[in-house]
Amino acid sequence: MMRPVIAALTMAATACAGNAEVAPADAWPVARGCLAATGRSAAELRLPLVEAWHRDFEKKSFAAVPVIAAGTVYVGDLDGTFHALALDTGATRWAFAAAATGFPAAAAVSTDPATPLVVVGDDGGTVRAFDRDTGAIRWEHATAGEISGGPTILSRAAGDRVLVGSQDASLTCLHLATGAVVWTFSIADQIRCTPTVIRTDAGERVLIAGCDGRLHVVDADTGAESAAVPIDGPTGTTPAAAGSLALFGTEGGTFFAIDVGTAAVAWQSRAAAGGQAYRSSAAIADGLAIVGSRGRAVEAFALADGARVWRRPMRGRVDASPVVVTARGGAAAAPRSVAIVADAAGRIVALDAETGEPAWEFEAGGGFGGGAAVASGHVVIAADDGRVWCFRSGVEP
Repeated sequence: MMRPVIAALTMAATACAGNAEVAPADAWPVARGCLAATGRSAAELRLPLVEAWHRDFEKKSFAAVPVIAAGTVYVGDLDGTFHALALDTGATRWAFAAAATGFPAAAAVSTDPATPLVVVGDDGGTVRAFDRDTGAIRWEHATAGEISGGPTILSRAAGDRVLVGSQDASLTCLHLATGAVVWTFSIADQIRCTPTVIRTDAGERVLIAGCDGRLHVVDADTGAESAAVPIDGPTGTTPAAAGSLALFGTEGGTFFAIDVGTAAVAWQSRAAAGGQAYRSSAAIADGLAIVGSRGRAVEAFALADGARVWRRPMRGRVDASPVVVTARGGAAAAPRSVAIVADAAGRIVALDAETGEPAWEFEAGGGFGGGAAVASGHVVIAADDGRVWCFRSGVEP
């Protein structure tokens, strides 16, 4: 039976462009779908999913999560090409080839017609903003380290901003339209995660889980740190925000829930498989945090107290982050939440969020280090063998 969720954990957070805790049904604009990095989409899918298309990119490999807006998929490969593909067919709309660099992390795409840009960092430390429709470069910003976490775009009345972390240990806030620096915040070690944004009584706060063994809470407007909570070691995973909680796992094999309001650990749980590291970011669904581990499993923890509700073994390690959608069809007639996740052995599976039981699965062949994106009835995911897969809702019976 599903555990009850306390009211504080179901508090709605509304951003300028809509619900900050759920990605819109027709777009997946950032790595974890929305500002709160919940990995949750408003889309409803019908199971079983069916293949819409796939593209083979010769001598390429992908580790990034795709992002999607206005019917276009944006994803970079590790060999230096950033691709814009048609969501319905997979056809190339434009491509940019970088010199001697790759794209290990997701992009962020603006859905504001006033600034139609897609922003992405590379492993050489350069952040670029491309025209969303043409691929023309609008600006560049140089950091001193690899960009291994996707940017986050934050709406502001005075002009939208971009938050991006770097392995040079800096978190930088840039004007989206121009790339001009608004503020910079530094920690003692690398930043590998995508910045998460949470609303508090004191205003919006940016959450950074760092390789310095701390969760940092930073004012989104000024870059001033309001709290730094010690954890058990380094992490590169993106915190998921549920109400006042920040939820993420570490290289040390501990999954944390930190109350941002009190700057204290609410609960913590060790990985079931001998303390195996977490490199997957959590998805939030129905009172649960659902996360993959390097112990070849997907686990679900109760938000209220950290109890492990279920654990589903996988064939390969699970570094890819789950995404959650509402699904119909399959073994159950009623709509329910499912977590779509892929492993390093090439298996893609939709797990019932409440029980962990498989509701649909697909053998892709190549392994996955990055998670899926969901938009407009499609699920897109890119593999380490250079293949991009797109699935769509099954046909109504």
